[in-house]
Amino acid sequence: MAQADIQSRAGRSRDTLYRESLPYEHGFEPLRVEGELPAELRGTLYRDGPGLFELFGRRYGHPFEGDGVITAVRLEAGQACGAARIIESRGLVHERAAGRMIYGFSAPAAQRLLNVAQRRQGKNTGNTNVIWWQGRLFALMEAARPTEIAPDGLATLGETDLGGIIRGAFSAHPHRVPTRRAMYNIGLRYGKQTYLDLYELPDSGQARHVGSLSLTYAPMIHDFMVTGNHVVLLLSPVRIRVMRTMLQMGPFHRIFEWTPRLGTEVIAAPIDALDRAIRFHTDAFFQWHYANAFERDGRLVVDIVRYRNFDTMLGFISDNGYAPGTFHRITIDPERRALDSAQLSDVPCEFPRLHPDVEAGEYRYAWLTIHGGGGIGRLDVDTGELVEYLFDDLQSASEPVFVPRAGARSETDGYVLTLVYDGRSHTSFLAVIDGQRLPDGPVARAFFDHHIPATFHGNWVAST
Repeated sequence: MAQADIQSRAGRSRDTLYRESLPYEHGFEPLRVEGELPAELRGTLYRDGPGLFELFGRRYGHPFEGDGVITAVRLEAGQACGAARIIESRGLVHERAAGRMIYGFSAPAAQRLLNVAQRRQGKNTGNTNVIWWQGRLFALMEAARPTEIAPDGLATLGETDLGGIIRGAFSAHPHRVPTRRAMYNIGLRYGKQTYLDLYELPDSGQARHVGSLSLTYAPMIHDFMVTGNHVVLLLSPVRIRVMRTMLQMGPFHRIFEWTPRLGTEVIAAPIDALDRAIRFHTDAFFQWHYANAFERDGRLVVDIVRYRNFDTMLGFISDNGYAPGTFHRITIDPERRALDSAQLSDVPCEFPRLHPDVEAGEYRYAWLTIHGGGGIGRLDVDTGELVEYLFDDLQSASEPVFVPRAGARSETDGYVLTLVYDGRSHTSFLAVIDGQRLPDGPVARAFFDHHIPATFHGNWVAST
């Protein structure tokens, strides 16, 4: 199938995912299974994404404004159960009680003016990622605190600052460093001076605020990366229009400004000594997501899905085309304050994931969605070889989550889990793919009897 055809039909599927809300909520219910689910897969895949795209007949102007939905698929003894619940933030509860949209850039203009006058805080939609930490489940968005979710019934337990640790926002993209036995995340604090905060969530013990970095302007930072010793940011020149944001002047996408003249700022700081950060600028580019980062011969190697610019923000709401992202390797030389970039594959891709044991270290394979969600790819970052599986027409895959087999001896020895939308039946299913036999496609599918709106990110939690 031609690449243009793959992108076109995946795009049609994606339109539904971003325009039709979750039809109904439910707890864990048996899912219809085709094929044979591996008995060794015991646990739950939790996923998060915007799932309500309108409220009381009024649509949100951008999918990123949508209220979050947590989806879970539990696998046990070759059986599957699925659940889907809307995140009941305080803002959404308030709106439902009032019977109208109150928060955000899609609310009526008079209401937005009232919000400004009353200094009313925005709504924490929690619609981007879901993580597991010390037996607790959290839904994340990059502009708010974490929202705790009950793992069994997916009920919303409420916002948390993790014991007073979080000073402002808490990003949607924490990254684990296995050698440090901890997960790290960032958050932005906007004001007269913008600060980036670094947080540590250890496997055991209390979360802590590691330190802060001052930034030269108010940026939009979606993701970052850590190595065994460094935190790395490729600060693309997407500025937050602070006044528009404070005055809630819509639409949502207009609060961001692509300013390529600023270039991309490269920041590399020792985790244990943020004040020794190396900072320099290079030509402007954009990335939503990082795949991984590691250290080699005094240099920092950072793998990303790179875009020419920020046009993808409009791509969610417009039929206008944009140059897709491709997999690039960025090599940072701290001594020379220089950066080299090499494209490792020309296949359009997104949502890179790895075997969890090789995160923040040298690795061989990245798992990707390819052709706008039309398939799943396994990229060999050493050779550039891409092995792929393409789904059927009008099917669109989400981020691939890799689950290693017990005792796995290679980065491919395990299963790839991806939630797939099927445009013909208007339902969604979990596809389970053997990582060592990717071109053969799913060994099993577990079907919901309804569609699941777009899920951005998620994680597997093994049964204990």
